[in-house]
Order: sequence, then C-alpha cells, then structure tokens
Amino acid sequence: MNFNFGAQKVVESAGRLTAGIKDVTFMGVCFETKTSQKDGNSFKTLALKLDVDGYGPYTQNFFEPQSDERQTMQWGVSASMLDHFLIIVREILEAVDPQIIKDIDSGSKTLTGNFKQICDTIKQWTDPMIGKVKFQAKFIPQNNGYVSLPTFVARITKSGDLGIATRIVGKDLTLTPKEQQKVEAANSAKPTTMPNKAADDLLNSASEELDDLPFA
Repeated sequence: MNFNFGAQKVVESAGRLTAGIKDVTFMGVCFETKTSQKDGNSFKTLALKLDVDGYGPYTQNFFEPQSDERQTMQWGVSASMLDHFLIIVREILEAVDPQIIKDIDSGSKTLTGNFKQICDTIKQWTDPMIGKVKFQAKFIPQNNGYVSLPTFVARITKSGDLGIATRIVGKDLTLTPKEQQKVEAANSAKPTTMPNKAADDLLNSASEELDDLPFA
C-alpha cells in the first residue's frame, strides 16, 4: 500500500453531541427506511433533520408505530406508540410552522393516509421552511451512551384525552425533573480510563462499537 499525505481537504469534527437543550435550524423531514445491522429487518421512519448550533447536522428517525393499544398501569392509562408518534408530529409541525397546526385543528388541512403518505405530506408542508426556521431541541442521554430527542412524549389525562408529557422541539423548552437529572448526570460524568490493550483487541472493540451505533 502506498501512502500520500499531500495537500487534501480535511473536515474537522465538531465533537460529540452533549445532553441538554440546544438551538437548532430546521433542515427538513422525509420518509426513510432503516435496516437493522443485527438482524437485517427493515423499519419505516420519519426522519427529522436538524443543524445543531455548535455541533452540525443531526438526524433522528422516528419509527412507524406498530400499535395503538393503551395499557392500564398502576398509575392509570399509558399512551400507545401511536399516541407518542402523533404528539411528536404535532410538536415538529408546531415548531416549524404553527399555522399548520392551526389549519389541522380547524379542519382546513388534513393529515391522513398510510405511514409513508403521512411522512410525504409533512415533507411537502415543511419543505419551504428548510434553513429558515430556528428553534430549540431537547437532547436526553440514552442507555446506549448517546443523546437523542425523547420518543415517549405523550400522556393520557384522567378524562382519557391525549396530552403532551414533554416538548422535544419548540420555543422556550424546559427539562422535566427526570430529564434534568439525566442531563446533569451525563454532563458531570468522568471519561472512562482506557487500559492498555493489544492492537487486535482495540480493533475488535472498535468493530463492536460500530455495530451498536443507533440509526439516528
């Protein structure tokens, strides 16, 4: 193998995305199909694309809900996967263009169809706002060591109505007490000291980490 370290364009990394509320620019939404690296299964998603101030491009994939079942728990009725997706879509639309939500609530706009049709309609409505709208986004630590927008955002009221449990995008966002604890714990955590390893062990470790990377 020959090496050439001549003049070339090098893109500098902005670093790791940290937890907390960040200023972002809307860069679009679209339908995407993601394939699991572990079992090869494909999943339909609504991809939200943002440009995070101080970090750069970020995409989060919200998966097609597979159930509209609400379960009765000790504390009451829990929101279904469909409920969470409906609230996510509502928050995105309201952050990008509040008039869209007003039109949906008044009946002058309708958002119906299969999952891809829903994603395509949202894209059509929001494409004119790409690069023009700034708002905030909430990034919360996840069990895999990365941060992402929360996906469990809905709640069911005592009267059985669908409500918002947390806002993930929008203006003047605030953290819930539980979210605040997670953010503070993540931002105060000390980096793990890497022990000395053989070269082949390091390569194996890097390969395993690539398999665990999230879709978003």
